[in-house]
Amino acid sequence: MTRFLSQSSQPWLQTVSGGAWPLLAPAAQHVNWRDVANSLARLCRFNGHVAENAFYSVAEHCCRVADVLPVDLRLHGLLHDAHEAFLGDITQPLKRAMAAMGAGPVLTSLEEAHDRAIFAAAGLPYPPSPEAARQVKQADLRLLATERRDLLSHSRLRWLAMPDPLPTVIRPWPWPKAADEWLDRLHRWLPPRTPLAAAPANPVGEST
Repeated sequence: MTRFLSQSSQPWLQTVSGGAWPLLAPAAQHVNWRDVANSLARLCRFNGHVAENAFYSVAEHCCRVADVLPVDLRLHGLLHDAHEAFLGDITQPLKRAMAAMGAGPVLTSLEEAHDRAIFAAAGLPYPPSPEAARQVKQADLRLLATERRDLLSHSRLRWLAMPDPLPTVIRPWPWPKAADEWLDRLHRWLPPRTPLAAAPANPVGEST
């Protein structure tokens, strides 16, 4: 595997199913939804800085964001962090640090390329309309406020102003349930005739 990685003409990531995800030029045909769901379900939000004995996945976060949105925007909410299946959960403080060091545009370009491929695979336009983006962001912030209340250790550190948290207390799902819940929502909300899975079996730029 090391030989294949070092000889490949473009950087790629091996996915859960054994496929290859091209990091510089992803496209809709590279998207395998089960790969996305399983990766997001195994990624702990906040880079793992949740309260002791808790695991809260990015997949569950995406489900909960989607569930508070209007029906026509739920697929947008479900996919709003789907690029993290390939780029990782890059926290907002780290993004600000990278921007301060001049790397912000690079990260933004990578995220947009991945979002474009994932949204295309889901039959959604990219970028979303300004109103859709605003509503998804507001739902994301409301979940963040809820997650801070229910999942993070108590701290007197000041955060940016956020909406009120949701009334329901978050009790994190095990990762297999998070993956299943994410896929169930995807299958319910995908437009008709949208392929549910596609992924190349061989590494990009290599043959077996």
